[in-house]
Amino acid sequence: MTNIPRIPLIIFSLLFVVIVISETVFIVNETKQALVLQFGSPKRTIRDAGAYIKIPLIQNVVFYEKRVLDVDPEPERVLLASTNDAIMARLAPQTIEGEEQETEFDDSGSPIIVDTFARYRITDPLKFRQRLSSEAAARLRIENEMDSTTRDILGKSTLERLLSKDRSQLMDQIKKRVNNALSGMGVEIVDVRINRADLTGNLREATFNRMRSEREQRAAEIRSMGEKSALEIRSNADKERTVLLAAAQRQAQILRGQGDLEATKIYAAAYERDPDFYGFYRALDVYKNTLGRPETTLILSPDSAFFNTLRRAP
Repeated sequence: MTNIPRIPLIIFSLLFVVIVISETVFIVNETKQALVLQFGSPKRTIRDAGAYIKIPLIQNVVFYEKRVLDVDPEPERVLLASTNDAIMARLAPQTIEGEEQETEFDDSGSPIIVDTFARYRITDPLKFRQRLSSEAAARLRIENEMDSTTRDILGKSTLERLLSKDRSQLMDQIKKRVNNALSGMGVEIVDVRINRADLTGNLREATFNRMRSEREQRAAEIRSMGEKSALEIRSNADKERTVLLAAAQRQAQILRGQGDLEATKIYAAAYERDPDFYGFYRALDVYKNTLGRPETTLILSPDSAFFNTLRRAP
């Protein structure tokens, strides 16, 4: 019976100890950093993970992210210094027959829609609390600085630079300017990027029309060059054909003359050996070439010399 009243006392004591420990000991994990406050005034900053002790009921702990945080402002309209689409000029070289042609562009500025984002880190929890107080306020401040800095830097740039390898340099300039503006606030911008850079409706249509006009002009120039090259090729081919035919005819005449000369020599040699047989052979050859054709019609007198060989036949 004497042990029964002690049980609630033990339970109460254990609960008291647990409450005291929970109010005295706090844990900072690897992804957090902490600021210990005493009646609202900062006492110490803790950046390393581990277990720490504070004065219960007097001190409280505020945790801040150690990891990199994202800021994604709304897309905004930015007026560029120039809307020259020099990228298309690079894709279609303006060089014809070795002469470089200059392309005219519109130098008047026009707006584009730029969608940017940034990543930042809380580097000093004390300054962060004193100047920005919360992540929501820090996000709003960074978005405002990014908007004004982006308009200022891109407003002095061109669409050509924004769409070229110089884009990273522009991002570095924006990051440096924003970091300078946020100096002493306990945050650091670690990265700035452009998600998307879209042309506005009117500018998109005008750019498309200009690109189409340039492509059509380039296509007409290429077709003209192709027709000129084809004409030159056909002219050279006809010239070579004429030269080859003339050379072949000349060679054929030479060979024909050599053949006739050789035939004449053979006929002369045959005539010298047996004139009668040669005359008989030649007469038969004439008969074959004339009488052997059904379409040949001869009108001769019976005593014509053409029939001498036939008359001598036995």
